[in-house]
Amino acid sequence: MPGKMKRTQIYLEPELDEDLARLAARRGVSKAQLLREGAYRVVREEQSAEEDPIMGIVGLVHSEPERVSEEHDEYLIQYELKRTT
Repeated sequence: MPGKMKRTQIYLEPELDEDLARLAARRGVSKAQLLREGAYRVVREEQSAEEDPIMGIVGLVHSEPERVSEEHDEYLIQYELKRTT
């Protein structure tokens, strides 16, 4: 993690703030550290999806797992048609 940091202010729902506080206490870190870890994770996932095109389709379809494996081509075609219209 870089030595110099930029201060950023965000708004959180009270429940999320409480959940972060509990998790931070359990781990022995600050809420800010948890938020940084989460931000790094989101950035890494996005970069991975950009680097590996197949990762870009993960999560596009919400269906029963066995149907997706059998009908994945149809789901991808329908998704692309919706995206381009």
